Amino acid sequence: MSATRILSPRAVVRALIVLGIAIFYKAYVHNIIFLIIGVGRDIQSIDEFPLTCTRLEHPLLEACEDMWLDDQGRKLYAACSTIDSRQGWNPSGSKFNISARSRTDHIAVLDIDRPGPDGMYGLHKLNLGGFLGDLDLHGFNARSIEGRLRFWLINHRPPVHPTTRELLDSPSLGANSTIEIFDLDDASETLEYVKTIASEAIISPNDLAVDDDGLGFVITNDRSTKVGAFVDLGMLIGSGSLTYCRSDTGKCHVAANKGFSFANGIAQENGLYYVAHSVTGIVTVHKLVGDQLVQVDKIYTGYPIDNLSLDADGNLLAAAIPNAIAFMKSMDDPRRVVAPATVLAINGIATQLRTHSGKDCEVSKLVEDKNAKWLPTSTVVVRDAKSHRLFLGGAMSPFITICEQRI
Repeated sequence: MSATRILSPRAVVRALIVLGIAIFYKAYVHNIIFLIIGVGRDIQSIDEFPLTCTRLEHPLLEACEDMWLDDQGRKLYAACSTIDSRQGWNPSGSKFNISARSRTDHIAVLDIDRPGPDGMYGLHKLNLGGFLGDLDLHGFNARSIEGRLRFWLINHRPPVHPTTRELLDSPSLGANSTIEIFDLDDASETLEYVKTIASEAIISPNDLAVDDDGLGFVITNDRSTKVGAFVDLGMLIGSGSLTYCRSDTGKCHVAANKGFSFANGIAQENGLYYVAHSVTGIVTVHKLVGDQLVQVDKIYTGYPIDNLSLDADGNLLAAAIPNAIAFMKSMDDPRRVVAPATVLAINGIATQLRTHSGKDCEVSKLVEDKNAKWLPTSTVVVRDAKSHRLFLGGAMSPFITICEQRI
């Protein structure tokens, strides 16, 4: 006859403590050491890749946090600012110095097939028409609507009193972030103002992806609240949400708010939304079911990741951070310190997800720059499927980089 051993209360407590430590290590400490810091990660030199890269430096190409490529019109659009402005006013980085704003944020344009004699690809910025106020740009997206390009821009406005328009205390209130919609007038190179979308569901917007019909769009909120005593801690223990908005009605609502780890870049294709979780290096896949964005899959990249983009061939690209410590040093001193950068790709992501689960998707490395010789401290990468060129920018970088296949 066997006897059942009964654990003492002290043994139960010890077992629970050990279990708690193991869970905490797996959930947080392991991520910090091996994924975020990158201990033991093999970072490759850019010389190992068959690419020739060129840096473009110009005041109009400073602090370009996000980019969008018009494959048909053959132009690259970038949301740019100044380094000094982003170092002082950057709600996603808990920087709320209103007086540091340059008030010169703009959309820079490159004609990607015409480098010109100066090699600057006809660089210029778009004009603004009918818009009263300033732009404090972050992520953006664009779509061709009835023969015109329509832009959706995240605008981190400072908080103001609704009646007196007096500036309020931003460190305690956060930004008054909105989505600004513009139509591009090609003839005048002017963004003509369409409307502003404001909502309490636009909490801490980092990026957005517009549906194919140009009506619905999804915003990533990188934090669960605008400000707060533990808002930065949320990056490590989990924070963020997805907000679904309609361009026609201007209405928004939080459509997913569980399981995010600093929700960052987002891309959309055929009703699937790909969302980057910066801290865990996971890309979650969501589908709109009713009024909620339901997670249907997830992909592990093994790197902290920032913005996502889809090229014309359906390949998902991610701007990855192989050395987070160097990345943070570059954020503090971007003119003198450039951090290593990595570009990851999931080729034919929709096709892969149709045949097997996200955990089996193949994640490849397109380029990596261990010694920061050519690539910027990158927050965004887009790829031209026609020429196979890569275009990289960074929220705090004084330059962008173009890489092409070596002949």
